[in-house]
Formats: sequence, structure tokens, C-alpha cells
Amino acid sequence: MRRFGWPRRGPRAALSVAAVAAVILSAAACSSSGPKSVKVTGTGVAKASSPAATPAGGTGGSHLTFYMITHACPSDTFWPPVFNGANAAAKAYGVTLHIVSLTSAQCGSIPAEVSNLQTAIGTHPDGIAVTIPSATAFSSALKQAAAAGIPVVAVNTIPSGGSSAANPYLAYVGQSNYQAGVGAGKEAVSMFGLHAGDKVAVVDHEPFNISLTQREQGIKAGLASAGIDPTDVNTSDDPSSGAATVQAYVTKNPNVKVLMSLGTIGTTQIVTGLKAASKSAQVKVSGFDLDSATVHYLQQGVMGFTVNQQPFLQGYYSVVELYLHDRYGAQPEDISTGPAYLTSSNIKTLGKYVNETGY
Repeated sequence: MRRFGWPRRGPRAALSVAAVAAVILSAAACSSSGPKSVKVTGTGVAKASSPAATPAGGTGGSHLTFYMITHACPSDTFWPPVFNGANAAAKAYGVTLHIVSLTSAQCGSIPAEVSNLQTAIGTHPDGIAVTIPSATAFSSALKQAAAAGIPVVAVNTIPSGGSSAANPYLAYVGQSNYQAGVGAGKEAVSMFGLHAGDKVAVVDHEPFNISLTQREQGIKAGLASAGIDPTDVNTSDDPSSGAATVQAYVTKNPNVKVLMSLGTIGTTQIVTGLKAASKSAQVKVSGFDLDSATVHYLQQGVMGFTVNQQPFLQGYYSVVELYLHDRYGAQPEDISTGPAYLTSSNIKTLGKYVNETGY
């Protein structure tokens, strides 16, 4: 099982990653001046300002405008590292980048993200990076982008199977959420000594999000090898109400042995809910993704492991793929950024970077 390392890449990705490396090296050889970092401002638009260093042999990307459209909620600490990565790439290659997120009131709204995508398409940008948390809702807009010749790279979340027929996109930058879930289920069996009949629950803070559904399906497959069928506990992006739901569940089900989250919000909901129910010592915890709170939980032994997908790289590579496509005609390719399984033993060297990179 992969504990931590450089991201694995899909079978088609070798050429694009080599191109990324070549352009990064050429850019590094030039002037270090560049635009200011892009700031995320809810549903607002933020621009990179002055042109960046020009890659050797070219005019740079100062004439290029990209959008990043996601289902990110302000309360979800997973996303800032994604945006940091996208900002870093925009700065390195001198492109104008607009990052558009959901507001607190829009959290969980697929139509709101689709609307943001349609607005971005209407500006006729040079490229779009977008999460696709629904198998059907984005189809019309993505087909519109394809018809308009706007290159689209999917980032972080795609429908099961990765087919781009119904939802046209050129490449996917992220992890296989289903396979990550399978690994998490098997890791829980091994780490927590689970056996057939043990009670396990999976806390889903975004039931609308297809990537979390994929993770949960994977977890169930991983646990099935030990004869365990986990229970679903649905919460929301609201930390307080989610913690109360967890508290109520463990109070009603005192024999639950393990709670598994599908993201950092769910992890904090679990830890807070267990503490409120005075069950912290009795119930084991695992999670997905990484933030400063999760680092603390791992370091203190509050949770056993989390599944990391290197969000900084997701943001960075998605912008680079669009840049290479527009600047050099390079075909975007799938890049896998995870999973990696982090425990108290390997989190020590990574914790200091978490707020910037999410590693």
C-alpha cells in the first residue's frame, strides 16, 4: 500500500509530464519576476497582474486567460492548497487566472457551479479547469465549451469511469477516488484489526458530490474483503451540525468500532462528535485529505490515517496542462496525484507544509 511518494501518473501521462518538466526548467532559467498571486474571492473574479517570466523560445502566456471553476465551499480547508497550486502556475507562466468558488449560501449546489461554468464559457477564455461532481448536470455546458473550441481540463472530481463522452474534457488531474476508497477500506481492516461483524460507519459531509460517493463505494469494496458492510452517516458542510449528527449516531450505536470520513470537514465532525459523546477512546478514526487539524489529529493519535491526494499539484498541473495546450499545442494527458496513506509516522516531515500545499 502506498504510504507516500511522488504522484503516480496514468498510462497516457508520460509525454505531458515530460513537457511540464521541460517548460518548468526553461521558465526557471529566465527572470524571476511575475504577477502577484491570484486571490480567491468567493464567486468573484480575481486576476493575476503583470506578465511573468517568458519561457525560452516564446512570448509567454500573458495573453492567455484561464478559469478555474470548482464546488469549493469557504468552510472546506481542502481547497486553498488547490488554489495555491493554480496561483503558482499562473504566476510562473504569466497567465491571467480567474478562480470562482461557491459562497457559503451555495454550498452543495450543483446548479450554482454549473452556472459559474456557463458564465466562464460565455467570456470565451483560453481554457477552463473544472471539477465535475455530477455525471449529468455539467454535460450541456461542457459540450458547449467543446463546440466553442475552449479546452477543458477536469480537476479533482470526475464521474465514475472517467469517460469524457457525456462530459467532454481533455484530461483529468486528480486521484481515482474509487481506488483510493478501496485502499482506505483495506487499510482500516489492517490498522484497526477489523473482523466480520464489526460495526463501521462512513461519514459523508457532501452526499451530492460524486467524488465522495466514489470514495464511499471504494471503502465498501475494501471492507467487504473482511465481511464488513459499513453504515452511511450523511452530514453537511456545516461543521457544527455535522458534529451533532455524529454525536447522535455514536450515542445511539455504542458498539460502533470505526468512523471513516470522506474529507477534512467530515474528519473534524467525527472528532468533535466523539469528544462530545465521550467516545474518543473507544472509536477509531480515519479520513481523507489533509489540513492543519488533520495533521494535529494524526500527531496526537486521535486518528489512525488519512488518504492524501496532493491538492497543490492538482491546481498546478491543471493550469500547466492548459498553458502547454494553448502555447505549444501539447495534448493534455491524465495525471494521477494520489492516493497516499498518511499516518503518525510519516506526517512529521509534511506537517509544516500543509497550509500551503495540502501535502
